[in-house]
Amino acid sequence: KKSCILCSSCSYQLPGTENVAVSSDSLTEEIRQRTRMRGSLSWAPPRFQIIFTVQPTHRRSEVVASQHFLCAGCGTEVEPRYIKKLRYCEYLGRYFCDCCHSGSEAVIPGRVLSCWDFGRYPVSDFSKQLLDSVWQQPLFDLTCVGKNLYSKVKELDRFREVQDQLLGIKKLLKACRLSQSVLAELEHLPAHLREQSNLFSMDDLQKVKKGQLVPQAKAVLQSAITHVENCELCLARGFICEFCREKDIIFPFQTDICKRCPECKACFHKKCFVVKKCPKCARIQSRKDRRNESMKSDT
Repeated sequence: KKSCILCSSCSYQLPGTENVAVSSDSLTEEIRQRTRMRGSLSWAPPRFQIIFTVQPTHRRSEVVASQHFLCAGCGTEVEPRYIKKLRYCEYLGRYFCDCCHSGSEAVIPGRVLSCWDFGRYPVSDFSKQLLDSVWQQPLFDLTCVGKNLYSKVKELDRFREVQDQLLGIKKLLKACRLSQSVLAELEHLPAHLREQSNLFSMDDLQKVKKGQLVPQAKAVLQSAITHVENCELCLARGFICEFCREKDIIFPFQTDICKRCPECKACFHKKCFVVKKCPKCARIQSRKDRRNESMKSDT
C-alpha cells in the first residue's frame, strides 16, 4: 500500500527496494533540502556572481519586503517585528539570518573599483566564501570596469607603464637562448600580469595599494634591461634611429624614449620621429614603385 511520502506515519517502498527499510523522516528532510536548494516562486538561494558595483542604499524594511520577509540565504520566513535582527550583506545587498551571516567581513570589489576602498565590510557566509575563492583570480579588466582608476591612482598608473615595458621586453627575451635566468625571474609575477595588460585580481590591486607590486615589477624589468644591454644576441635585434643616425641601440619596450612607426613597426627616437616621413616606409614605397614601373615596361 502506497501512502503520501510527507506523512510521518507512512512507509513507502521504492520499486526494487522491497527489502530495504526507508525512513519517512529522512525522505521528508531530503525533500525539504532539495526544495531549499532549488528555491521557490518567492525565494531562490544566492548564486555565484561577480558584482562590480556598490549596492545602492535602501531602507531595511524596503529590502526585507522585497525579499518577501525571507532570509536571502536559506529562505526562512521572518516576522516583520524581527527584521531588525537580520544582518546585511554589503556584497549582495540582501539581509540574512544569523545562521547564514555569522558577521564575517570582506573587501568588496565594487568599492575597490569605484573609489579604491579596501575596507572590510560585513558580508554573508555565502559571499565570504565566494569572495575568498576568487581573491587571486584575474577577473577585473580595467578597460571594462573601474575605467577611472588609472587616473585616480598614481601607483596603478605607474604599474601599467612598467607592465607595458615588461610585455615588450618579454618578446625579445623569448627569442634569446641566453635569457633563461631572466625569464625565470619574470615568472615570479602572476601569469596573467605577464601575458595581458589591464587584467587584475583583487590580490593584485591590494598589492598595488600596499606599494608591493610596482617595486617587484620594476626589479624584474631592471634585470631584463641589464640582460639586453649586455647580450649580443639581444642587441642584434635592436634598432638604430634613421632620423638622427646616432649609434645608440633602441628597442620598442623603451616607451619613454622610443617611438614605433604604426605602419612598418620600425623604431625611432621620440624626439626625432616625424609622422608620415618614416625612412623605412619610404624605402618600401620606393621599391613598390620601381616594381610597378618594371612590370609596366615589360608589358
